[in-house]
Amino acid sequence: MAGVPIAFSEVLNLQQLGVPEGSIKHGLTTMESDKWIVSVEPDKVSLVDLQNGAQVTRRPIKAEAAVMNPQQNILALRSGKMIQMFNLDSKSKLKSHDMEAPIVFWKWTGPSNLALV
Repeated sequence: MAGVPIAFSEVLNLQQLGVPEGSIKHGLTTMESDKWIVSVEPDKVSLVDLQNGAQVTRRPIKAEAAVMNPQQNILALRSGKMIQMFNLDSKSKLKSHDMEAPIVFWKWTGPSNLALV
């Protein structure tokens, strides 16, 4: 039998970077590209910059979910029916919208498009 065509190796350990084990699960931790890992904790959002030596930035933000734009430093937050987008470079709020129904699934489908279900 031939070997497995995929090689696994640990690149970083989120717990060693201070992300609680309870926040490392589907729905609370996202990786939309090779640039960022985002983890939602009870009273903050942790951003792990994969292109800057796994530097961790913590923001005192309460949210149910968070995703980083795959190409720009734009953070989208979801809490209940509310969606907010922030440009982390300019430290400004870009958009905010209160949806009519809860959001079940969301994903960046391009640099300027956030798909919502």
